[in-house]
Amino acid sequence: MRAIQRRAAAAATSSVRQQSSLWAAWVPGHHNGVGFAFAAVRRCSSDSLIDCSKVQARLDAYGGVGAFAAQPIKKGEVVERGVVRRLPVDGNDCAYVFTWSPDRSVWASGSGCSVFYNASLAGTPNTEMARYFDEDKFEIIASRDIAENEELTHLYKSLEWRECFKELKAIRDRMPASAEAAKPVELVSGSPIVVDCSKVYAKKDAFGGVGAYAKVPIKKGELVERGIVRRLPVDGNVCPFVFTWSEDGTVWASGSGCSVFYNASLDGSENTEMKRFFDEDRFEVYAVRDIAKDEEVTHLYKSIEWRECFKDLKELRRRSIQIDGADIASSDADSARGSFAEYWNADHSAPTLENMMLDSDAGTMDRLERPEILSALPSLAGKRVLELGAGIGRFSGILAQKAGEVVAVDFVDSSCSENRRLNADCTNLQVMHADVTMLELKPNSFDLVFSNWLLMYLTDDEVRDFAKKVLTWLKPGGHLFFRESCFHASGNAARRFNPTQYRDPNSYSQMFSESVSADGSRFQLLATNCVESYAKMKGNVHQMWFRWEKIGPMASNRRMRTLQTGQYTPAHCLRYEKIYGRSYIYTGGDEVSRQILEHASPALAPGSRCLDIGSGLGGTALYFATQRPDIFVHGVNHSGELYSLVAGRHVKQSREVRERLTFELAPEAGIPENELRYPPNSFDVIIIRESMMYLDYQDKPVLLQKASRLLRPGGRLIVVDYGFGKPDKEVNLLFREHLQEWGYFLMEPAEQRKLLQRYFEVEDTDATEHFVRFMDEGLANIEEHFGESALVRQNAGKDAEQLELLRSPLIGQMQAALPRLSVDAVDDAVEAAMAKLNMHFDALRADAEVCKADYEWARRTWMLERRAAAEGDLRWTFFVAVKKGVAES
Repeated sequence: MRAIQRRAAAAATSSVRQQSSLWAAWVPGHHNGVGFAFAAVRRCSSDSLIDCSKVQARLDAYGGVGAFAAQPIKKGEVVERGVVRRLPVDGNDCAYVFTWSPDRSVWASGSGCSVFYNASLAGTPNTEMARYFDEDKFEIIASRDIAENEELTHLYKSLEWRECFKELKAIRDRMPASAEAAKPVELVSGSPIVVDCSKVYAKKDAFGGVGAYAKVPIKKGELVERGIVRRLPVDGNVCPFVFTWSEDGTVWASGSGCSVFYNASLDGSENTEMKRFFDEDRFEVYAVRDIAKDEEVTHLYKSIEWRECFKDLKELRRRSIQIDGADIASSDADSARGSFAEYWNADHSAPTLENMMLDSDAGTMDRLERPEILSALPSLAGKRVLELGAGIGRFSGILAQKAGEVVAVDFVDSSCSENRRLNADCTNLQVMHADVTMLELKPNSFDLVFSNWLLMYLTDDEVRDFAKKVLTWLKPGGHLFFRESCFHASGNAARRFNPTQYRDPNSYSQMFSESVSADGSRFQLLATNCVESYAKMKGNVHQMWFRWEKIGPMASNRRMRTLQTGQYTPAHCLRYEKIYGRSYIYTGGDEVSRQILEHASPALAPGSRCLDIGSGLGGTALYFATQRPDIFVHGVNHSGELYSLVAGRHVKQSREVRERLTFELAPEAGIPENELRYPPNSFDVIIIRESMMYLDYQDKPVLLQKASRLLRPGGRLIVVDYGFGKPDKEVNLLFREHLQEWGYFLMEPAEQRKLLQRYFEVEDTDATEHFVRFMDEGLANIEEHFGESALVRQNAGKDAEQLELLRSPLIGQMQAALPRLSVDAVDDAVEAAMAKLNMHFDALRADAEVCKADYEWARRTWMLERRAAAEGDLRWTFFVAVKKGVAES
């Protein structure tokens, strides 16, 4: 800050900066990722998350530290990229942190040389930072050509409102408006480079965080990295991302380069040591032993002994994390476990591929399906994998070749022995003979839990217990993959008996979706599909695989709203279908799909590709695929519950439809960088049907920007969406409360059109009259399926007195049919029959109560939205947007 002020005073003749197009493109509250036009394409091709190789931090002419170009840099080129650490500081009082949220409440310190770019007060900055809040990453882009040794400067947008920049703002405001641009700041002749992390790179580590790794071999005693720090007003006892920066442990600082990403060594195997020069605010990191290329660079955290934020780390150091300590409980198997044990240990214990797959043509099937299963797994590099139901190890060896460590478990001893024999050369593979239902492993110890044909040999209660255990075993962000036979058996092997549980895919989805660990962690479904090799070779589409991610208790607001409303549970989806039609949760069913297809048709030719974002139960996507058998359609769902239901139905479509119609899950509605990652210009038509209204206001432009990138020039985007029919403050209070309850974020049509026009040529049609008609049709369907005349409510109308009238006729029929039965036996038989009837009618009455509740909810919701549309509070609009050609844009 002092250096900034000195520079500003010396540059008193500099002109006040002008409001550029970049400033207009990136204002607080309207960016969450790409900050400006020429940074729209991410440039992260390198393996390292941190790259400041084009930048040098050196002493400047004013006694401070500045960032300077180490080489000529062209306009639009990436100057530096890096990662941030969020810090519990108030950036209004601290100048050394970045604003890191649209609402200006989160602050972060950056890697590399990022915190040493000084301010341009003359309106002539040569760089701009694009901030990716959700990923804690940034990119700094050259906004004009930059000469070698030229100082790199930013435009400090937060200068306008941050208290710590008050003096700087005053200096800028005193500058004469007509002044010429300041002379570029010069380097101090012969000044050393004060930041050097050229031997280190940063990447995601095996635990889901970021670690530092050696870019080159480094000898013992050699300098690994040097840099400087910024002292920060933060308490390092509660924040782990700062260094102790005083002998008494009361001062804290954040370091440059990769320094804050060196992880702790808990077993005494650290390979570096940091020398701290408190008075000079600089540090040097040295190798304490030889370090191999790509080896992780680690410290000994001396403050682990006393800093409160390292309490868990200290405890972890004391505990053994090795699998040898696993506690395998022993208990008498119940009848179900006994049946499964007999099935495998007695009938199918021979350690052969045919026995594992229960099929005489196992060799052919294995060659086809094994690559397909492996292609559905996440990256295994350096990961710790738990394989359950490993059998003879047909996956164990491959997993071990790719992963850092694999623990393979099976409860058939002969299979374990064969696994050890077949994979004897895999030194990172441990084979355990154990029953998965009795297995207890250490928490947060695996990155992936993998099973192939396991859960169908567990009871429902055992599957639920299994789900909770896996949530405990997995690290945060870890994955669970399992594959099961659904509905019926698949192999042709002879079976003396078969205790296998052939479940519906939705049963697995429901059991794992409902599982919640003690700390609030749960599963998020990422992907599911049938095993296509089985479908093609055997016509069997009921081999299903699922991949889940462990997510923490702090799920996204969008996800939490879905969970709290229960909007897309299977029961509620079936309720929507009774109102909208099969495969629809959106207004208008097939009729609206037909209208969307008509609007899309000018952009569709044989071989065209269509993307349905927010595809719901797949009705629109299926309509396109069946009406246009010459095109390909891909649906993207935002709800794991919906996605699972669609996947279970999709496998029952014809092979011809399944080859042209596909679905995937994007649980964050396509907003983060890792979702909707298709090549540019991939689609001819994109559909967003009643999905934009679920996106908050900062996410709507993000999705539209992605849609623009994915759509070919001349392609069409069709948006059907709710909007306000009048200014927000004039909207009926009940309707506003309804919008808040369901998580709708509506805009006025003019605002929607303006937003779309950033990327497209737009035409819109007010279809509110059709919406009212669809609401009336929905109300009629609600009366038919849920009203008093509904069959389920009629069947539950019989009371106990009416049922009692059946007793005498039952006694007469029993005595006539079995005249030799004693009176007591007849009475007992009739009593049992009456009890069964009462249970049946109790279930009918329960169903009727659910039906009545559905009726009250649906009628209230449909009437409210119909009234809002009829009275002008709600407007329902069709937008047809055409992407401009290259020449036009």
